[in-house]
Amino acid sequence: MKYKKAKIVIGILLILFILIIASYKGLDYMTSTKVFEKDPKKAIEKSDIDINEDVSTDVINVPASKDVVVFSTTEYENGHDFIIELHEFYNETLCWGRVHTADYRKQQEKALHIVSIFKDIEVKDKMLYEDFLTIENTAKKVIDSDDRDAMIKLHRLFHDLDIYFNGYSEDDTFGVTSYKGV
Repeated sequence: MKYKKAKIVIGILLILFILIIASYKGLDYMTSTKVFEKDPKKAIEKSDIDINEDVSTDVINVPASKDVVVFSTTEYENGHDFIIELHEFYNETLCWGRVHTADYRKQQEKALHIVSIFKDIEVKDKMLYEDFLTIENTAKKVIDSDDRDAMIKLHRLFHDLDIYFNGYSEDDTFGVTSYKGV
C-alpha cells in the first residue's frame, strides 16, 4: 500500500517537474526571440530569421480609385470608408461563433442601412456593381427574416471587398465577389 502511494506521489512530482521545465523553456524561447516585442519588425530583426528570405514585396491588391463609388449622402466620403465600416461591423458581431448569438435587430438595422445607402449611390465598375446588387439582395433577406446564412454571406462579401477594393496586401478571401481588384 505504501509502495502504491509512493508511486503516485513520484508520478505527480515528475509531471510537475516536466511542466515547470516546459514552461521555463517556453518562456525562455518567447523572450529570446522577442515574440513579445511590440514592433514586429524589431522582433524579426532581433531574432534569427532572415527578413529578406522568402518575403515577397509584390503588391497583391491595389486600392481602387476613390471615384469608383460615389455617394449622394455625406455619411460616407467614399467606397473605401463604407466597405471598411461594414466589414468591421460584421467582424465584431458575427465572427468567432457570434453569428449564432448575434442580435437580430442590430443585423436587421444594419441591413436596412445598407439598402437605404444603395438608393443613392453611383458605382462605376461593372463587377463591383454586381457585388453591390448581391449585397443589397442579401441585406433584404436579413431584413425579411432572421437568416443567419445571409448574415454570413454579407460578412464574406464585405470581407472580400475590403481586401480587393481597399488594397490589402493579403489574399485570404472567401472568393464570393465578382470584383477582384484593378
